[in-house]
Amino acid sequence: MSRYRINPGEFRHRITIQKMSKIENDYGELLDTWVDFLEVRAAIYPLSGKEFFAAETTNNEITHKINIRYVPGITSAMRIKFGERYFEIISPPINFQEKNVLLQIMCKERCYES
Repeated sequence: MSRYRINPGEFRHRITIQKMSKIENDYGELLDTWVDFLEVRAAIYPLSGKEFFAAETTNNEITHKINIRYVPGITSAMRIKFGERYFEIISPPINFQEKNVLLQIMCKERCYES
């Protein structure tokens, strides 16, 4: 049985995971808006050309893989904010080796307006 250890030096990026929420405005209307869910450190890996073309057979939308320490409750309905960049979570996060240690999140970089 192999041991999987996290190299903390890989998690050099600070990201914010956001979820869609309904907020009431001054007129009592419910508006959909993104609110911060969690701020964590992450490893962000742009997919290489080889990985991107291999992924194209199943899903040509994936452009980045983001690894974070295991956190329950993250879904594909959320998004990731990294500085001024936003990533749409394409599929449910993968619990790497089912050990509740690492989540792998496959994403597509998107342009969002605030």
